[in-house]
Amino acid sequence: MQLHSLRVKASIFSLLLIVAICLFFILLGNGSLQSLLEKNRNNRYQTYQYQISGLLNQSREDLIQLTDLIVLWHNGSSANPSILRQLFDRQWEYLQISWGLESLKLYIDDREPPIHWGESTRRLTPEQVREVVISGQPLERVRCNRICVQSLAVPVIGDDNTDYVLQVDRSLADELASFREITGSDIGILSASRDTPFFHNSDYLENWQREVIALTSREMLMPLLRQVAAEQPRIPDSRYSESHLFENRHFDIKSIPVSRMDGDGARFVIVEDLSDQVGHIGDSLKLLLLFSVLGALIFISAITGMLWRPIFRLRRLAEALPLLSDGKFDAARSLIHPVSKRLSHYDEIDVLDSTGLAVCDQLEVMKEIVSQNTAELERIAMYDTLTGLANRHNIVEELKKYLHGGDCDNGVGYLFFVDLDDFKQVNDSLGHQGGDDLLRVVAQRLVSVMRFGDIVARLGGDEFCVFVRSLSGDGTYRALAEKMLSIVAEPVRIGDELVRVTLSIGIVAIPEHGKTLEAVLQKADVAMYHAKFRGKNNYQLYSVELPGIEQASPGSGEMKKLEVVAGADQRA
Repeated sequence: MQLHSLRVKASIFSLLLIVAICLFFILLGNGSLQSLLEKNRNNRYQTYQYQISGLLNQSREDLIQLTDLIVLWHNGSSANPSILRQLFDRQWEYLQISWGLESLKLYIDDREPPIHWGESTRRLTPEQVREVVISGQPLERVRCNRICVQSLAVPVIGDDNTDYVLQVDRSLADELASFREITGSDIGILSASRDTPFFHNSDYLENWQREVIALTSREMLMPLLRQVAAEQPRIPDSRYSESHLFENRHFDIKSIPVSRMDGDGARFVIVEDLSDQVGHIGDSLKLLLLFSVLGALIFISAITGMLWRPIFRLRRLAEALPLLSDGKFDAARSLIHPVSKRLSHYDEIDVLDSTGLAVCDQLEVMKEIVSQNTAELERIAMYDTLTGLANRHNIVEELKKYLHGGDCDNGVGYLFFVDLDDFKQVNDSLGHQGGDDLLRVVAQRLVSVMRFGDIVARLGGDEFCVFVRSLSGDGTYRALAEKMLSIVAEPVRIGDELVRVTLSIGIVAIPEHGKTLEAVLQKADVAMYHAKFRGKNNYQLYSVELPGIEQASPGSGEMKKLEVVAGADQRA
């Protein structure tokens, strides 16, 4: 099978087309899956924002309920600061453990430091204390330093009409754990931007200039954050959509400001494991690729199976066409194999096959006709139509072959130039039909005395020419000439009349008397004239001892024509 075969080209083109289509759908499917993945990530990011906001609001409500329980006193009134101080001194450890509190602060006078229990976290400014007291509304803040706490400052009016502020600080660690349980994703808190680590160097991310304050699954995710911080100089925000490969798993990292008012402040960082989703996309693409390959193979097999036999038939038909020009019709028919089917079910190739066979039959008939016509034309061109003898052109060609082919060197050849004596009177008395009958009889008698291979030609009119390629012995030509004279001289019955005709024969020995066609023809003409001059019914061998005969002879008209034809052939 050749690579430039139409079958191969059709298969390769179909394969490339299917591959291109499969790649298009694979890329389209991959784009759709990636778009869906990105959309899901954005939706989850918004869900995470709502979840964090909901957890902070829930924590805020819990703190409000806690403060209500703490300050509640007899008959629904609020306890005064001294009572709360005594209570906190006795119950602080219980409150710290039960409610996860980091600290409690009492602001009795905005000009004095607060009374506090637990960690000494950031306190309210005098202005903030006065604002809470005057407005009568709680003040909520999220503060991140060593840890992140949710701080709630509520105004209280004691039963002795004393205004004071109670500040409750609780760590966000429980909220982070709740977020992890609800969403399944890990969450951490990054500190506000700072040039140097505040606590531990191992928790400081230099490129981001932030410190990891809190992080679920710290042992696993801390190396991930270090890697991402080294690769990504900016903290991934909501617009960041790239996933990160870590220990053969894919992670999505985004951050949310803890405080919407402070862009450089602390940030929640959410780490989501996308390995299952990325793996699902990979599996989907592999499945799509597998089905594409199977579809391509099935399609190529179908196309190849459908085109293979028709193209093979076209190829055989193409191979058969050159055989028609060479006349090899049977070989061409063996290459064309029409399918046996009804004419109404023929396709284009069946039509070509049947047409090829029809053309083969027609060309074979035409070749036979042309061969017959060619043979007829050759016969007309080379033979006399009246007598069937070789004509003038034929004898000239044979003489040229003999003279120039070297055959004259192997023996002595003879040219007999024959002219009927007084044929004009015989022709006038018998009529043209009778004259033609007489010429045919003379031709047959001349042929009857010749050997196989000798040539008897009619030059035209009543003149004949006999060419004998070789004769052995000096007297052999005489015996042959006498045979011709005697057999032609026998009476011939033409119609109701008995006619007798004689010959005058001029003989030339080749190559003794000439090695060129012109010389041979001229000397044969001279010898024939000399035979007539001696009384007709005679023959004469040319000899150089015939002086003056050439000048005295007017020459035979037909022999002059023969010389003209011979000269024209040689010039051509």
